[in-house]
Formats: sequence, C-alpha cells, structure tokens
Amino acid sequence: MPSRRFVIAAAVVAVIALAGVVTFAALRSRSSDESARNTTPTTTTVPPVTTAAPLTIPVPPLPPAGPTTAPPPAITVPEGTVGTAPPPSTTPPTVTAAPATTTKPTTSTTKPTTPTTKPTTSTTKPTTSTTKPTTPTTKPNKVTRKTVVFTPAGAPKRGDLVLPRQHQATIVVLVHGGDGSTGSRKQMRGWADFYAAHGYPSLAIDYLLVKPNTPAPVYPKPENDVKAAVEYLRNNAGQLGIDADRIVVQGFDDGATLGAQALVGDTPPAAFVGFAGRYDGNRSDQARYYGGPPESPNPQVKERYTEADSITRAAGAGGPVLLYAGEDDDPAVVQSATSFRDALQSAGKDVTLTLVPGAGPSFDQEKSGALTPAGQQAAQQVLDWLQARFPPSSS
Repeated sequence: MPSRRFVIAAAVVAVIALAGVVTFAALRSRSSDESARNTTPTTTTVPPVTTAAPLTIPVPPLPPAGPTTAPPPAITVPEGTVGTAPPPSTTPPTVTAAPATTTKPTTSTTKPTTPTTKPTTSTTKPTTSTTKPTTPTTKPNKVTRKTVVFTPAGAPKRGDLVLPRQHQATIVVLVHGGDGSTGSRKQMRGWADFYAAHGYPSLAIDYLLVKPNTPAPVYPKPENDVKAAVEYLRNNAGQLGIDADRIVVQGFDDGATLGAQALVGDTPPAAFVGFAGRYDGNRSDQARYYGGPPESPNPQVKERYTEADSITRAAGAGGPVLLYAGEDDDPAVVQSATSFRDALQSAGKDVTLTLVPGAGPSFDQEKSGALTPAGQQAAQQVLDWLQARFPPSSS
C-alpha cells in the first residue's frame, strides 16, 4: 500500500516536472520568436541613408526700382507777382484761429452762440494785423499829382508829375507810345501807379505829335521834348527831392525811339528803358520827318538821318540800358532792338535785352492804360533792374 502511494506521488511529480519543462520550452521558443520578429523589422524598416544633393530654390529677381519720391521742384513765382505775393502768403500763418476754437470745446457745446462769436472776433484780429503792415506801405503811396509845364512857354509841353510822400531819389520819365502821330501821357497812368506804389516818382510827358499840318522837317522837335523833360527835372531836383543823377527815361514804341535819342545825346539821362522801339532811325514817313529822302544831297538832311540812328551812336550812351521786345512783334522792331543791344555791348555798355515769347506790340498795357499780366511781370523786372543799379534811398 505505501509503495503504491509512493508510485502515484512520483508519477504526479514527474508529470508536473514534465509540464514545467514543456512550458519552459514553449516560453523560450515564444521569446525567441518574438525576438526574431523584433530584430527582423528593425533591419527591414530602416531606409538606406543616401546623401541627396541639396535643392537650390531659384530666387526671383528683384523688381525694378520704382519712381523716387523726391519732393517736387520748387515752384518759381513770376517776377511780376513778387510784389503781390507776400500779403496772401503772410496771412495764413496769422489766421491760426483754429487753435483758439479748439481750446474751448466744452464752451462751444454748452453755449453754441458764444463760440460762434469768438471765431468771428478772432478773424477780425488777423485782418487788423494785415492792415497794420499795409499802413506803412500806404503812407508812402499817398502821392501828390500835378501837371507841370516842362518846356519853354513858346511851345509848352505838359507832364503829369507823381510824387509819393516818401519817395526814392530816382525818378522815371515816362514817354508814351504810338506811331508818332497819336498817343497821350494819359496812357502812362498804369506805369505811374506801379512806380508810386513802390515809392518811385515819375513824370509822364507829352511830346510833339506829327499831324497833317506839322511842317517838315519834324526832326528833332519830338526828341528835344524828351530832352527838355530831363533838363526840367535836373533843374528842379532839389525842390522835388530827387537826385539829378538818377533820372531814368522809359519809352514805349515811338516814345522808346525818342528816349534812345536822349540816351546818346549830349546830356543823357542816367539810364534808359525801351519797350518795342525802333532805334535805327527808320520811319514810315521819314522823308517828311527828316525833310528829305535818305539819298538827299542836302547835308542837313543827311545829318538828321545820321543823328537819328541811335545804333550807330551807341558808344555815346550815358548809362545802363534795358530793352524789351515781343517775339511776335514786327520783325523790324525785334531786329532793331537786337542790333541796338549788340552795338551797346560792343561799346562796353551795361545792356539787357528781353524778348518776350508770344508777345506782340504793346504787350504790357491794356487800351485803358492798365498793366496786363505780362506788363506786371515786366514792371517787376524793371523795378528789380532799377534797384540793382540805383540802390533805394528815400528822400
């Protein structure tokens, strides 16, 4: 009996041991399989390492440079508007009433009537401030106008004398335009007013006009009238408060022709300004004007033609010269002005010729005598020219 139990126990133990061995072997085999599976994907999933060449991404070229944003060129104001430009340019800084209206926003909401009256008060203040600067300029512009006789009593010629209360020592003799048979000193009112507004006195004169009954020869009676005006001012310089060495003759059309004759004469003015003049002595009625044709054997007639040619006598010019001509004027007028300029330059004189583009005869004045816009620009240029050669000095 005991041995039977022993056998059974031994058998059970053997079965358990065998089961353990089998189990261990199965576990070992499983683990080896798992390890084999684990190692196999590792070697198959790792991709081969290749050293691919780096990609070069093309960079698009830079766009062309756009237009530069440089400030626009300065606007050049015309010379003629210089005298009138300062007042409007000075008022905007003065009319800075906007800050005054923004300093009291609460007041304007609670009392709408109060702030509306305050801005009107502030706008009147700038007008008051603008009148203050004009006060000193208007004082010199209060002028004395009177008619004077500047020629001998036998053949009186009259002129309109304009004297600002405080004026420059330089005075301008204004010789009106025309064709030699028409015109009047009244045409010079626009120029006289311009000079008076800038403190310059002037004398607008009449001269002998050629009428159907004017005896020949006419020369040199009109020329002598201009010279007489210069002598009148010289003789009365002290009484008028001007400088006898600062008498400028300014002529227009036929008046410019006469003014040039004064310039190259025995007692020339200090300077000459000529608009659209003929300076070579040629005239449409010259046979009557000089007492005979150019080919006349009469020595007196020949002498008149010679003396009337200011171009050939340019070396005798007594002072600086400023000439104006319109490019669309009679070609003979333009050529005459150019020849006069060249002759004066050759003689070493101070001369300036301005050819106005698109301008014809009498481009500077309206029929009423008022200055045109082109005339205002030319007037400012003449004023600058005068001030450069005759520095201002009040009298």
